[in-house]
Amino acid sequence: MKNMKLFIWDFDGTLLDTYPFITSCLKNALNDCGYDAPQAEILEKMMVTIPHAINFYANLYGIEGLRERYNAYYANEAQNPVRIFPGIKEVLKRVREIGAKNYIFTNRGDSIYAMLEKAGILDEFEEIITSANPAFVVKPAPDTINYLMEKHGGDINNTVMIGDRVCDLESGYNANCRTCHLLTPSVPQYPKCDWRIKDFYEMLDLLK
Repeated sequence: MKNMKLFIWDFDGTLLDTYPFITSCLKNALNDCGYDAPQAEILEKMMVTIPHAINFYANLYGIEGLRERYNAYYANEAQNPVRIFPGIKEVLKRVREIGAKNYIFTNRGDSIYAMLEKAGILDEFEEIITSANPAFVVKPAPDTINYLMEKHGGDINNTVMIGDRVCDLESGYNANCRTCHLLTPSVPQYPKCDWRIKDFYEMLDLLK
C-alpha cells in the first residue's frame, strides 16, 4: 500500500463513527410517527444510503414528511460528540509522509466540514468531494474517483478507495482502482477488495 499516491476516503463509518447518531435520528423520527424499528435494521437500510432508508420506512408505513422529521433531528449534529476511529490520525499523517495525498468522496453534504474540523483532521485532505460539489456523482458510480485521478495525476495502479460499505468499494471497482475495506462490527459486509483491515493500526503497518 505504500506505493499508493491517492488515498480516497469514505466519511461515515470510515473516518468518523457517525452511525450511532444518524441511526438514532431516523429511529426518533419514526417514533414521532408512532412506529418503531430495530436499530440494527435501520443501520442495515442506511448502509445502502440514508435516503434509501428514509424512503424504505416512508413507503413501508405510508409516512409523509419522514425526511423532514429526520432532518430536524439531524440538524442537532453539531451538538453530537465527534467519535474518531483510533489510529486514523496516524494513518493520515503517514500518507503525507510517504509523499501521497488524502481525499474524501462521500455521499454526505457539506455538514462534514464542521465534524472534520472538530475532529482535528480537516487540514489532512487535499480535496473533499461531497454531494454539494459539482464533481460529485453518487456512489457506486466511478465518476468522482475518475475526476480525482485525472485532476491530481493519479491512475488505477496508484489510487485506492477506502471505505466500510459495499457501495464505497464498488465505486472503486467501477473506476478500476485499488480498494481497501475497513471491517467494522456495525457493518458485517465482506466485499471483494485488495486489502481488508480490522482497524487503522493494521493500515499503518501496510504503510511502513
